[in-house]
Amino acid sequence: MDRNRDNSPMTKCSCKDIFLKLRSMLVLFFVVIMTIIGIAWLVMHPHGPSFGVTSLSVTNFTVSNNKDSQLKGKYEVELAIRNPNKVKALVVINRCSMLVLYDQVWRSMASVQQHVFLEKRANRSVKIDLEVEDSSKKVVVVPQDLIKDWNKRLVNFNIKFSVEVRFEARFWPSKDKLLDVDCKDLDVEFFSPNGTGRLLGVGKDCHIANE
Repeated sequence: MDRNRDNSPMTKCSCKDIFLKLRSMLVLFFVVIMTIIGIAWLVMHPHGPSFGVTSLSVTNFTVSNNKDSQLKGKYEVELAIRNPNKVKALVVINRCSMLVLYDQVWRSMASVQQHVFLEKRANRSVKIDLEVEDSSKKVVVVPQDLIKDWNKRLVNFNIKFSVEVRFEARFWPSKDKLLDVDCKDLDVEFFSPNGTGRLLGVGKDCHIANE
C-alpha cells in the first residue's frame, strides 16, 4: 500500500513542480549575476589602450615595375601602448597584419600572436617584426606613385593590425574587446637603395577604428 502511495500521480506531479521551480531559480540567479556584472563593467567603462608608432625601420625593401611586379621588405615596428584605465589589461596583438602602400594592401607573412600585460595606467613599448609576402605570386600592380616616391627615397607607409584586449578588475570576470588599429602616414626615408629606411620625425599616434 505504501509503495502505491509513493508512485501516485500526485507525488510525481510534486517532484516535477520542484524540478521546474529549481530550474527557474537557477536561470533567474544566472540572469541576476550577469546583470550585476554588466552594470559593474558599465560603471567602470574601461577604454581601449592607445597605440602609437615610435619607431619604424625597413630593410630589404625592393620595388620593381617589370611584368612580374614585386614588393618585398622586412619591417620592425616599435609601438608605445598606454593603458588609461584603473583596471589591468592584457593586450594580444595579432601579427597577421596588413601593410597599406598607396591604397594597395600587402599582408604580412607572420601570423603569431604577441601578448602584452599592462598594469593600471601603465605604458609599455613592444616591437613587432613583419615581413611582406612576395607580390610576384599574385596579380598585383605596384602603384606608380609608390615607384616615384621610392625613386625619391621617401615612402609613405600605413600599418593595420587587430588586437584583443582583456580587462581584469579584482574578483570580477574579465571583459574582452576586439580593436582594429590603424597607423597612418608613416614617412620612411631611405638614404640608399640598399640601405635601411627609418621613420621621419618623433612618431605618430594610431587610430582605433572601432573604439
